[in-house]
Amino acid sequence: MAETLQLKTNADGIRLERVPVFFIIIILVTGTFLRISLLAVYPFVVLLAFISLRLRFTRRILDLLILIALSWLLSLSQGLFLKYNLVSLYYMIPFLLLLFATPGKTVPGSRDMVPVFFYGLSIIGVINDITGFIQVPLRPVSDDSFTGIYSEFSLSINGLSIVNAVLFGYYCFSFLAYRRRKHLLAALFFLLSSIMGFYGAGLMILIAAFILTFFNAKLSNIIKTVFISLLALATVYYALSVMKPRVLRYNVTNFKRMYNFTADNGARKVRAFYNYYKVYPHNIKDFLFGSGPGTFNSRSAFMVGSPFYFNVVRSIKSPEQPYYFKNYAYPLWNDTNTSMALFQDGFRNQPFSSLLAFLGEYGFLFTFFFVLYLVQYYRKVITPRPPPNTGPRYYLYIRLFKFLLVMLLLLMIADNYFEYAEITLLITIVLKLLQAEIIKIHAGEPEPSIAGR
Repeated sequence: MAETLQLKTNADGIRLERVPVFFIIIILVTGTFLRISLLAVYPFVVLLAFISLRLRFTRRILDLLILIALSWLLSLSQGLFLKYNLVSLYYMIPFLLLLFATPGKTVPGSRDMVPVFFYGLSIIGVINDITGFIQVPLRPVSDDSFTGIYSEFSLSINGLSIVNAVLFGYYCFSFLAYRRRKHLLAALFFLLSSIMGFYGAGLMILIAAFILTFFNAKLSNIIKTVFISLLALATVYYALSVMKPRVLRYNVTNFKRMYNFTADNGARKVRAFYNYYKVYPHNIKDFLFGSGPGTFNSRSAFMVGSPFYFNVVRSIKSPEQPYYFKNYAYPLWNDTNTSMALFQDGFRNQPFSSLLAFLGEYGFLFTFFFVLYLVQYYRKVITPRPPPNTGPRYYLYIRLFKFLLVMLLLLMIADNYFEYAEITLLITIVLKLLQAEIIKIHAGEPEPSIAGR
């Protein structure tokens, strides 16, 4: 694998570290304005990941691809919506390939690439965040000023908040494993930077993923979990009250309005699930196999079928709208009902959820097996007994793996994140790196010296 040179800081000072070119590509297309290039190169980057990380195709991938093919073929009875189908599959197939691929055999004694990747990502993260801290006082009225070099395209500050959450997870678990002060300082810096994104749903997901990483059913742990949850919520609340009181008022108002749900004027996030429940179970074919890729509430459906949403690539637009999108998703999110001034936008009113898109567009069977295979993947990596004389690296990687997999699942429930390649690409690449290192640890590879971490 081609490599380049990068400065690396450790306990012994600053030295040169060889970084694979592939890592540089992933870091740049997930952590900077270059992420817009994923609109054109996402499948090619995933192919490069298979080659660079020696990933292997699995039976789980084949099973899910067969169900996707069935969903698409059966949806043809409702008409040909090729642009909707292709845009959705453009995101879905690379996502499944990376998520459920298995790391190939590694060379005994090969270098641990996890810290190398995170050192590179940290450099881009620091540049983003320092730029963001400068941007905030320059645009004090704006709630979306903390963008760094991540850019305002697509996810904007929400995506940068998630990148910072991933970095926080790595350094926080590194501190818990090695008890080194520089890891704690880095964790606090990236946590503060994540909060500065003012992404309310993202912060809730970060807190939930962190808590669930340590959670088990013992009473003492439940009490600790409740205490930590309340402490974390209070910290976020008071941080926002000091730094961005307007953002706090906006989010509190939105949360209060979620309590007043009705089928006609309740939170449109909830109404989207209600609409699915209202129509899909009454059509057994669409319930089991879905109405076809990109034909309900996915980001792909809005990219193709909405005249006001995502006008970056006009060539993918279509004047035709599939039945479920036209009648049960598009009415919930269009240019007539997304006014920020009237609290009609925001998380509670965005009818987006990858889980819901899976159920509606790819069907109950696909969703069931996706969740089943995700649980099996989790158990395959997490449940084997740790080998004798296991060092702190193992527990760092196990915790980070849990944290990222739970975060990915929660993000997919909250929004259409399987179609945000910059986020899924980053998280799935790290999951593969972690899985490969955990396999090496179970194979009996010795723990690297603490000076190298």
